Amino acid sequence: MRNVLLAVLVLVTVNACRAEPTPRTTGTLEGKKVTFPDNGRADGAKAAIVLLRSCHDESLFQAGELQKALQGDHIRMVFSKPITAEVMNKKIAFSELVLRLPLNTGVFWVQTGNKWRRYTKYEFQKEKPFKAWLRQARSAE
Repeated sequence: MRNVLLAVLVLVTVNACRAEPTPRTTGTLEGKKVTFPDNGRADGAKAAIVLLRSCHDESLFQAGELQKALQGDHIRMVFSKPITAEVMNKKIAFSELVLRLPLNTGVFWVQTGNKWRRYTKYEFQKEKPFKAWLRQARSAE
């Protein structure tokens, strides 16, 4: 009985301490709706956050631009609870991230509370892990 209790306690503790974000991840690539395997979503979130953290520009949010991005090629990550990242020397907590594709036009929108922030001009040398992760995309249809 003690062993079972100990095993349950260890599993609960490991699960609670897991720092990797595992968002619900969807998107559109080459005009087709895609999803990503459950076991790769944390890697995708990490790679996207690395790009976001390297952004050098914050500009005004325009709802029309975000809606247009959501209709074209993009990746959307929705986190079950807000996560924090430092962007341009400011900590931001966000629950949703949208990245417009292709990457050379990369614009991030992040939802903080009920507001959206727009970030651009990330460091292109940091996109290799994100590009590798994108290859895990699977058709949602």
